[in-house]
Amino acid sequence: MSSFVSFLISAEQQRRVRTALWVLSFVLLFAMTMLLVFRDLRQGMGNEVARAMESVTRARSASTQTLGVMNEELTADICSDAYISQLRRVAFLPDGINELFYFENGRILCSANNGRLETPQMLEMADIPATDDMPTLWIDRDLGLLGLPGMRGIFAVDGNFGLVLPMSKPARVSTDALDMQVVIHATDGRYWPIGGNDGLYAQAVAEKTGPFALIESGLTDVQCDLGGLNCIAARAAPTYVIARGAPMLALGALVSAILATWLSGRACQLLAHRWSFEQRFLRQLKAGQGLECAYQPLYGLDDDRIVGCEVLARWRDVDGAMVFPDRFIPLVEKHRLTMPFTANIVAHAYADLLAIMAPGQRLQVNFNIFPQDLNAALLLEIFAPFLMPDSAFDLVIEIVETGAIDLSTAQAEIEQLRRYGARIYIDDFGSGYSSMHTLAGLSVDGVKLDRSFAMAPEGSVMANMLDHAIDLVQAAGRKVVVEGVESAVCLARLKNTGKVDIAQGYYISRPLNPPAFAHFLAEEERFCDKTTRLVA
Repeated sequence: MSSFVSFLISAEQQRRVRTALWVLSFVLLFAMTMLLVFRDLRQGMGNEVARAMESVTRARSASTQTLGVMNEELTADICSDAYISQLRRVAFLPDGINELFYFENGRILCSANNGRLETPQMLEMADIPATDDMPTLWIDRDLGLLGLPGMRGIFAVDGNFGLVLPMSKPARVSTDALDMQVVIHATDGRYWPIGGNDGLYAQAVAEKTGPFALIESGLTDVQCDLGGLNCIAARAAPTYVIARGAPMLALGALVSAILATWLSGRACQLLAHRWSFEQRFLRQLKAGQGLECAYQPLYGLDDDRIVGCEVLARWRDVDGAMVFPDRFIPLVEKHRLTMPFTANIVAHAYADLLAIMAPGQRLQVNFNIFPQDLNAALLLEIFAPFLMPDSAFDLVIEIVETGAIDLSTAQAEIEQLRRYGARIYIDDFGSGYSSMHTLAGLSVDGVKLDRSFAMAPEGSVMANMLDHAIDLVQAAGRKVVVEGVESAVCLARLKNTGKVDIAQGYYISRPLNPPAFAHFLAEEERFCDKTTRLVA
C-alpha cells in the first residue's frame, strides 16, 4: 500500500499518471465510438435485410394468394379440358407463377402447362408440413416429372391445389453494400438456398457475431421472418464498413482525444487534491492517525541531571516518511484545528511517557501551545491527566508571544492555569514580538531564550547578547532555559554563568522516539557523569 501511495504522491510520477489516464480515457471513449458505429452499421444492415425480406415475403404471399384463387376459380370437372383452361387463366395472373397443378392422394394428376398427365406423378414425403398460414412444401425437387428436365423447383400444395416456384427466385437479393443469401429453413435445422450468394448462410451462422467479427470477415447478420420459414444471411465487407464508418470514426477519434485530455486533466487534479500533502495530513489528523511524538531531553544545570523533556510533534505520512512541524503546523492553523491537534499530541505523549516511566521517577514535561489557544478552561481539560494529584509529571506550557495576545486577557488565563498546577514559560524569547513589557506583564514561571542566541558564532552580536538576555530574565525572577546548545563549549559557558536553570539542544540529545527516550533515561547517570566532567 505504501509503495502505491508513494507512486501517487511522487511529483516525478505525475506525468506518467496523466499519460496513462489519457490513454485509458481515450481507449474507453473511442471504444464507445466504435460501438456506436457498429450499432449504426447493424441498423443499416438491418434496413437492407428488411427490404430484401419484403421481396421474399411478397413472393410467398403471392403463392398463398394464387392457391386461394385456385380454390375459388377452379370449378370445372377435375382435370377436364375446362378445368385445364381455368388453370391456365389463373397461371396467366401477373404474379410470376405459371405452373399450377391439381394434387390428390400424393399425386399430381394434371397441370396448367401439361394438361392431364398420362401417368400421375407421385411426390415423395414433404420437406415442410403445412401450417395454418403455410402450404405443404417439397423443396429442391426435379421438375422433370412436369416436363421440365434438368430444372429444380419448389412444390407448394394447399389441399388439392398446388403450384411450382423456381429455386432461383429471387434471382439476386445482394446490393452494392451487402452480399445476401435467402434460404428456406425447416424446423429440424435443414435449410435450402433459394437465391443469392452461395454458401453465405452457412458461413454466417458459423461465424462470430459482435464488433470483433469485423476483424475476421466483415459484419454479418442473419434474420428470419416471423414464421422462421425464410431466412436471409447478409455480410458487409470490411471495405464497406470502413467507407460507411470512417467519417464517424474520425470524428469520434477527435472528440475522444479532446475529452480524454479534459478527463485525464480533471482526474489528475482530483488525484493531486486528494493525495496532496494538505489533504493527506488533514484526513489523518481528523482520523486521529499519523501523529507521533518526539522527546528532547532537558538538562538541569543546578544538579547536572535530566529533569524532563520537551514534547515535539511529528507526522508519519501515508508513505511512511517522517514529516517535521514546519510543514504541517501552518495547515493546522489554516484549518483552525489547533486545539484538536494539541489534544491529540497531549494524549499521545501521556500514553508514551506513562509506559516508559520508572517507578518513583518524576519528569518535567514541556508542551508548546498555539497563542490563540490560551484558554484555561479548555487547556485544563486537555492537560487533565498531567495535572492529577498523583501525577508523576510536572507540566510546563510554553507560549510564544504574538501581536495577537492581549496581555490582560493572557494574564488571567495564566493565573488560572497556575492555580491548577501548570507552570507557564515564554518560548522563543528574544525573537519576534518578545519584549520587556511582556516579561514584566505576565506572571510566567520561566523564559526560554531563542535558539539563535546559543547557536550564534563566537564573538557575534547575538552571542554577546546571550549574557545580557540571561541577566534580564533572571532580574525578572524567572527561570532561564536556553535551547540550541550544540557543543560542550556552549554548555560549559552556560554552566559557568550560574544563572541558567535548564539547557536543551543537540549536544545533550536530539529529539527521540519513545523507545530511544526510555533508553536515554536509563543511561542518564552515565550521560550526566560525562557532562559534569566536560563542564567542570
